[in-house]
Amino acid sequence: MLRFAFFTAISIAASLVTGSFAEAQTAAPTPAPLRSRSAAFTPDISVNSLFLYQNSNRGNLPTDVPQNGISLQEAELQFMADVDPYFRFVSTFALRAELNNEDPAATPYQYEFEFEPEELYVDTQQVPFVGFRIGKFKAAFGRHNLLHTHAFPFIDAPLINSQLLGEEGINDVGVSAAALIPGLPWFSEITLQALSGRLEGTDYWNSQSPNDNAYVGHFKNLWDLSDDLTFEFGLSAARGKNEFANAAAELQRGDSDFLGADVTFKWRPLIGGNTRALIWSTEYIDRKVNRPESRNDAKGFASWVQYQLAQRWWIQARTEYLQAEDNDAAPLALEPFQRKHSALVSYFPSEFSGFRLQYSHLSDSREEAEQKLMLQFSAMIGAHPAHAY
Repeated sequence: MLRFAFFTAISIAASLVTGSFAEAQTAAPTPAPLRSRSAAFTPDISVNSLFLYQNSNRGNLPTDVPQNGISLQEAELQFMADVDPYFRFVSTFALRAELNNEDPAATPYQYEFEFEPEELYVDTQQVPFVGFRIGKFKAAFGRHNLLHTHAFPFIDAPLINSQLLGEEGINDVGVSAAALIPGLPWFSEITLQALSGRLEGTDYWNSQSPNDNAYVGHFKNLWDLSDDLTFEFGLSAARGKNEFANAAAELQRGDSDFLGADVTFKWRPLIGGNTRALIWSTEYIDRKVNRPESRNDAKGFASWVQYQLAQRWWIQARTEYLQAEDNDAAPLALEPFQRKHSALVSYFPSEFSGFRLQYSHLSDSREEAEQKLMLQFSAMIGAHPAHAY
């Protein structure tokens, strides 16, 4: 009942926002000024590279993913430019090392590099009150799903994101509309998105019908509690179709639903803010994969804190928990529970390079807990656009 009410509330909110545009033009954001095509003819280009060393009591077998040792975690090539005064084009391509373990006995420890588009979309710049997007993009579900790998708060993604949303997260081809809710004394934005619903590498939206789209809604609010402190609260929902074969090899259709909530506090003093800052963020995700004869329920949270010690030094800590129940474990096999704690220290000589050292302790259904040490080096060249708040 709560799930139905949440999806209904998103639809009502979207209708209210649309209906109030004509009455709230003075409260709506001012459109961006027109820019000539020649001023942005040359695209901004950047390359982000991440190199990783890890050592764990797991990851020593040819079939283990990821492997221990040194690897290229990811390299991103990004192009951004104005198409004309009305549209802006953004494309991000990722190069990753994928372990080829189809026949580990014959070819153990071999990596293959894959180069593919991570995001490729067009944003509108002159449509009043609403920002539209079309292309392939990271869906507005929660906070972490929007981040690229080099912008992760930790070296690895939280369990709730990597295991409930997939290694690439919710990243699909579709359309998006985002609008500020007028008349409120704080920042309030609602985003509605329609996706193809056929995500690569996921098992929760896998319908065989091209007409089965997936839908995502996000409600974001941001308050300035003081000149130094801000508070953000968000709610997310997503739904799409799934198809799984039962014991008789018959395809069964169902709905895969997601609910999410996130809160974030950010403190940075006006005086000395370049050497001191504190961020605390928590995100919760609940996933239900419904099938006629079975159901998979999984939910969990990730909470982390980051403190800036000096201009170039940060320390961080994260705690996570994930649990899953499945009476048909074959199509959606997850550990019954996973509990993980991580600590990280980072040093960034500049905004273009940095080192991060992370230790993680993971407890699950296996007899021996995993202990992992990771060292990451990041380097970037080219344009460095500001990250989303």
